[in-house]
Amino acid sequence: YPVLECHEDGSFVVTKHPGTGGLVNVATVFEQLLYEMGDPTDYITADCRVDFTSIRLEQVGENRVLVSGIQGKPRTDFYKVSASVQGGFKAAGQLVISGPRAVEKARLCAELVFRRLEKAGVCFPPEDRVVELLGTGVCHPGVAPTPQDLPEVVLRIAVKSDDRSKVERFGMELAPLITSGPPGVTGFSGGRPKPQEIVSFWPALVPRELVDSHVRVSVEEI
Repeated sequence: YPVLECHEDGSFVVTKHPGTGGLVNVATVFEQLLYEMGDPTDYITADCRVDFTSIRLEQVGENRVLVSGIQGKPRTDFYKVSASVQGGFKAAGQLVISGPRAVEKARLCAELVFRRLEKAGVCFPPEDRVVELLGTGVCHPGVAPTPQDLPEVVLRIAVKSDDRSKVERFGMELAPLITSGPPGVTGFSGGRPKPQEIVSFWPALVPRELVDSHVRVSVEEI
């Protein structure tokens, strides 16, 4: 990891411990400044808002880069809070579909799953379900042509719901396709899909005056 030598005027030197791997030069420091950048003229932190276009980088030695000229604006009136909240339940399962017309059979299997669920009174709207045919280019659709008659594909189906019982019911419909679905269906991994709790990300802003911050430094000899 890099080491920062901070100066009173706000500048600092980025360096690293001798004898360690890696490289510290203007290019590598510049690359880190671009990481997860929104508006480079108004990068918001808890203490200030930074104008990254004002920064100057200078190589001042081997594995030593001086960062200076940094300008900014006063801090905002809010703190950002990143909260984790309960977001329902999810489950995902996979099957291998093999033989002639494997892609067509895989699509039919997915259709059968959701038809059977609907007959049981369990419905998943389009935004709460995903059907993927792994091996047909689903990661980068349209980048490369898909062979017309693949010998096998992996059918992956995932669902989510606030109702755990609906997700459990989905898990009961996937495995039966091996014996009551199109020919060439076989298991792949893990048995029946089981519900898993979804932990969702919830960003929010909290007025700064509502937060009473404290710093406590402890020193312990070991």
